[in-house]
Formats: sequence, C-alpha cells, structure tokens
Amino acid sequence: MARGALERAARLLERLGEDKAEPTVPELAGEAGVPTSTAYRLLAELEQYGLVERRADGTVVLGARMVVLGRTAQESLRRRLVDPARRPMERLTEAVGETTILTVPCGLEVIVLHAVETERHSVRLSYALYRRAPIHRGASGKILAAHLETAERERLVQAVDGTTLAAELAEIQRDGVAMTTGELDPGAAAVAAPILDRRGEISAGLSIAGPVGRITAERESLRESVIACAAMIQRAYQG
Repeated sequence: MARGALERAARLLERLGEDKAEPTVPELAGEAGVPTSTAYRLLAELEQYGLVERRADGTVVLGARMVVLGRTAQESLRRRLVDPARRPMERLTEAVGETTILTVPCGLEVIVLHAVETERHSVRLSYALYRRAPIHRGASGKILAAHLETAERERLVQAVDGTTLAAELAEIQRDGVAMTTGELDPGAAAVAAPILDRRGEISAGLSIAGPVGRITAERESLRESVIACAAMIQRAYQG
C-alpha cells in the first residue's frame, strides 16, 4: 500500500474508532475526507486482513483482529511506559499531594496511560484511563506537542490555525516545562515535563494536576518536582 493510500486507510480506521454509530461507506468516507471510491477500495483491502468488516446492511465496523492488535499494544505500553513510571509517580503524588498523569501522543491527540490520584485532599482531579484530548490544549498535551518532530509540529499548528501556538511551543521546548490553567478542565491547572527516549524524541509526558489555587500557589516547587520525576522515569526508559 502506497504512503498516500496508507494515510487514507489510517484515517478511515481512526474515524471508525471514534464513531459510536456504524457508518455506511459514503458516510465514513465523508467523515475521513476520503473519496468514496477510494474508501471502497481501501476498506476491501483492510477487510482481507480482518481489520474491518463490511456488513450486509452496508455499514462498516472494526474487525475482530483490531481487538488482538489493541490488546497487544496495551500490554506493550504497560510494560514499556507504565510499569517503569508507576512507582516514581506514586512517590511524586505522595510528596506533592496532587494527581499525577502519564500521557503519550497519538496523532493530534494526547492519551492518558496512567494516573495516580492523591488521597490528601477531598477535592482532587480524576482522569480516566485512555482519556483523549487535543494535543494543543493543557499542559499534558502541550509538553508533548512542543517535542514533536518539526514536520508534525508544523502540521499541528496549521491544523488548529494556531497563530500564537508555534511561539508557545517553542518556549515550552526551551524551558523544558509547560504550565496551563483551565485549558482542559475549568478550575484546574497543571504543570508538565517531557520524558524522552535515547534518541531525544518524546516518549511520554508527566503532569501534576489539581485545582488552580493549589497548583498556582506551589508553582515553582511543583515545577522542580515534575522535572525531577520525569528525569527519573526517563533514565528508566533509556535503560
């Protein structure tokens, strides 16, 4: 499958994963921005590998093989990214008294892989596992966006028409930390640091999140804490 066709096939699969309804091929093609004739051809190829299923009523659903691939990916992420971060995150949450979050980039979105909630406060933030959010909003997303490869970062800026986003991401990359207030959840703030692989590319992001008042009051100490913990996890990732 050529690169252009592969990109279109990926868009079709992505839309199927997002759509709770069961679309017809023309509906799916329209949502994914793919010509209908191309969608029919690509879906026929994907069906051969069990990745999609075209039903008798004309609708399309994800195929059973996606379950196998998804579980394999989930286990790989747990072993490579979550397990090495689990204990450092628990210690960080205990030390700062706020929720800590491990996130990874997925296209133009960010996904929560692991979160450790604080027990110190009755008012605290909770994050569902695999929660998705725009990568250009919130500290947990912007810390990842700032460390994307140049082409991906430019694609993001163009996609969201971010006139100031490029400068903000450059500043975050330079400082090695992101802090935002109320961009994802009203009344919440967060501070985040990157976790890089051996090649210096982004593997994950580590965030401390909580109510605005508590986070802003401890801004500098939380900044130091999240950077130190991210560095510890980074050493574990890099072996």
